[in-house]
Amino acid sequence: MSRRSTRDYLRWAAELAALGLAFGLLLATPLSRAATADALELPAPAVDVVVDALVREALTANLELDAAGAASARRLAALDQARARYLPVLDFNARYSAADGGRVIDFPVGDLLNPVYASLNQLTGQIRFPMVANQRISLLRSREQETKLSLTQPLYDARIGAARDASAAEYEASGAARTALAGRVERDLRSAYYRWLEARARRGILEATLDLARANRRVNDSLYLNGKITRDLVYRAEADVLEIEQSLLSADNGVRLAQSYVNLIRNVPFDRPLPLAAVADADLERLRAALARRLGQPQLAAAALAETAVGQRAELRQLDATIAAAGASERLARAAFRPQLALAVDAGTQGDRYGLSADDRYVLASLVLRFSLYAGGGDSAGVAAAHAAGREARAQRELAEQRIRLEVERTLDDLEVSVASLDTAAKRLEAARGAFRIAERKRDLGQINQAEFIDARRVLTDADLNQNVTRFAALESLAELEYALGAGARSPLPEPLP
Repeated sequence: MSRRSTRDYLRWAAELAALGLAFGLLLATPLSRAATADALELPAPAVDVVVDALVREALTANLELDAAGAASARRLAALDQARARYLPVLDFNARYSAADGGRVIDFPVGDLLNPVYASLNQLTGQIRFPMVANQRISLLRSREQETKLSLTQPLYDARIGAARDASAAEYEASGAARTALAGRVERDLRSAYYRWLEARARRGILEATLDLARANRRVNDSLYLNGKITRDLVYRAEADVLEIEQSLLSADNGVRLAQSYVNLIRNVPFDRPLPLAAVADADLERLRAALARRLGQPQLAAAALAETAVGQRAELRQLDATIAAAGASERLARAAFRPQLALAVDAGTQGDRYGLSADDRYVLASLVLRFSLYAGGGDSAGVAAAHAAGREARAQRELAEQRIRLEVERTLDDLEVSVASLDTAAKRLEAARGAFRIAERKRDLGQINQAEFIDARRVLTDADLNQNVTRFAALESLAELEYALGAGARSPLPEPLP
């Protein structure tokens, strides 16, 4: 062996040793920890602390909840209007009229009385009875005023009570709908935030993988320059780097979209930064235990959880209120067949001028009875429509209860599968890391080809991504289970403003 070839061999061995040391340092940190490297500077709070704060913000600022609050306030105003019909109504009316023309009645009083008066005057020899002119009486006074207070008090009206009950039920339904919407907002925000954390961790894993691929490319460049491998293996390493860079671009877009959706629910600008939370596999078991304590159930059993969901879901309370509103509407429709009795009192002054003399002022009291004898069948049709609406609401309620029971069973199964998969995903990642270390040593010794090394790297990346997906899928399953149980919206909702 010549001196130059010996120097080249020593230089190649030194470069290989340096690269091996770089790989060792890189592998000393797991890919999943590299995904949260920027979070290691300051300890991030627990995930439930961060997401609960985001939920409280969303429940205050979410636009859908604001619209639901306005609808609830409208129903409350309608209920106040229905209650007000029990009370008397006092109106003030003032009218002053000036008339010109109109119909006139001719009364020939002169033609009737004047011959008699003339005969009497002749008999007496005196003009004791003056002549009378014929009269023209106008039906409209040239000047007239009427000023009065009108009091109306319902004494019996079956429509009032039924309308009040219907409005009360509709207000209760709107409140339950708002609560149900708050639960969906909380579930959506939790799921969106978990997806943002997952996308962010995925980007970190790909960044760490890109460092591995670039280091592999440098090793292959060195081996090719020293005549140890052919050019095609360099191209293969370069293609691997480009593939990861392309995946990283997609991951960046996923992070931005997830962040925008979280901020949409919070009703803030889409580019506002989100707080970072620390997530570990142990957090899932802690959160699941906290849910079991809130429900008072040591073990999350499907049958007991289904009964809990039926008792807690706001959607069922909304449908119960809808059924009650339909019953009240039917009573309201049947009230058309009952009489209505009211007291009306008018007190005021009237005449051709304003005055309070005995000739001007008056009081008029009336009992008003109304009974509808025939309305062309419209009242009967109204009763039938209200009855059908009640039957529809009862069917919807039964169907909704069945769906909720199925939803609880499904989400509980998803959670159990996700939890069981966490241990498998961790073991898969550990095995992939061990296999990659061995493949790296074989690559450095030239015992495996580049395709086998890249395959080992892909297995490691897939295992790391799988653990990341499994972890956050379990958190999303927990959020879905909380929603299915009606245990969401733990933060109090602001009162609806009128």
